[in-house]
Amino acid sequence: MPLNIQEIIPIGLCIATQDLIDAKRFQQNFADNLILRNRDVMLEKKITPIKRELNSSVHQKKYLEGHKTAIINNIDKIIALVSARYTELDLNLVDSIVYNGKLIIEKVLNAESFEKIAELNAIFKSKITLPVYDLFIKHLKKSRISMI
Repeated sequence: MPLNIQEIIPIGLCIATQDLIDAKRFQQNFADNLILRNRDVMLEKKITPIKRELNSSVHQKKYLEGHKTAIINNIDKIIALVSARYTELDLNLVDSIVYNGKLIIEKVLNAESFEKIAELNAIFKSKITLPVYDLFIKHLKKSRISMI
């Protein structure tokens, strides 16, 4: 049986969320990939002020709340997918992911800066991403899903 997109959603969400939690890199690299590097005149005029505000201590609060909601939403999805898909594989590990996910959500809710969110990066990686990856690998082996 081949690997399908549904199988990799939990891992994909972990990677995307980990990227958001690395808030310092998010702030510094916002839209630097193609839009600002290639000097798209139309988009650059709109994105440059956003990038300045995002890195300004005076204006970044409005972006912080939206950033927090994206992280919380992703963690909520991760918890739901892990609970629905992997409980029969390792109930204790699933319970640990759910518990730690809720703790991280609470810390994100209480974060007053991008720096406070960035401090959660190692915790998220060790308590959520790596255990989800372990469950994903166990699931692949049990289901005999070929990766290629």
